Amino acid sequence: MMSQSCPIKQAVLLVGGLGTRLRPLTYRMPKALLPLLNRPLISYELELLGRAGIEDVTLALAYQAEALQQALGDGSPWGITLRYCEEPSPLDTAGAIGNVREHLKGDFLALNGDLVLDLDVGALVRAHLEAEADVTILLRKVDDITPFGLIQRDDSGVIVAFKEKVAEDETGQNTVNAGLYVMSPRVLEAIPPGEPYSNEHQLFPRLLAEGARLLGYLPERQGYWADVGRAETYLATNRALLDGAIEWAQPAVESPVSPYLVQQPICVGANCNITGQLGPYTTIGHNCQVEKAATLQDCVVMDDVHVGSGALVRSAIVAPGAHVPPGAQITDGVFDSND
Repeated sequence: MMSQSCPIKQAVLLVGGLGTRLRPLTYRMPKALLPLLNRPLISYELELLGRAGIEDVTLALAYQAEALQQALGDGSPWGITLRYCEEPSPLDTAGAIGNVREHLKGDFLALNGDLVLDLDVGALVRAHLEAEADVTILLRKVDDITPFGLIQRDDSGVIVAFKEKVAEDETGQNTVNAGLYVMSPRVLEAIPPGEPYSNEHQLFPRLLAEGARLLGYLPERQGYWADVGRAETYLATNRALLDGAIEWAQPAVESPVSPYLVQQPICVGANCNITGQLGPYTTIGHNCQVEKAATLQDCVVMDDVHVGSGALVRSAIVAPGAHVPPGAQITDGVFDSND
């Protein structure tokens, strides 16, 4: 695994959320383990960190902590050492970081645990260290700022204002929080121990008001970025990855599929029996059966699914172990026959 030689070696991943907007899928598994191209969502961040030269990653856990530990192990597949730290009760984003403070030495990265992104992590960290910032927030530029919290900077990149859900940015920057931070250990002193505390709504505005140095980092090359929080963004991320949005995350076809039944791009897991039509933008998990005359398009079918003859699955997610009846029309949202 190629390293970008990041100047700092520690990171915290925030994976304690309930994933409510992806239910019923997240009733059965934590959001961080939902598959994208048949690998866990969180593995994209773990690989990004490992490629950057991060060595020590702490997972701040709450919901379904044991499932995450069993699935991810010691972190060796990504060239990192994983540590698990479970919250006694939900502590929100900053509170979760404060809860692992005893494991942090020096500056560190902190990331929301539902991101898929391509980034030069080393360049971000070097900008943070050169600016002697207390916090550096990764920014992204968007056309529509209304769903996001706006972050405004001066000409040197120092953050001067946080604005929530405004209709227009009078500066024309249109930069918003991308959910990845570099933090100085000084910041930990501002997080109340054992209490729910938010990065976005409490910690960062407090630090700004107290005169801390907050840097907004907008990469010269805006690589791929996705927040996988809803069924629509989950499917959009699946499409982007199948299209090669991240060079080091390529789809595989692990079971034989007749080329006459396929419109690329697709991803197919191991031990599948496919006699129906696939694609484009279809991902099928492991141990699945797709019967004759079934059609799958723009969808994610998870492990151990049986799709009956003549069924249509389009723009939908099929939960693990589900049975799609013959002739069924599944054309939106999440389908789980086990509900």
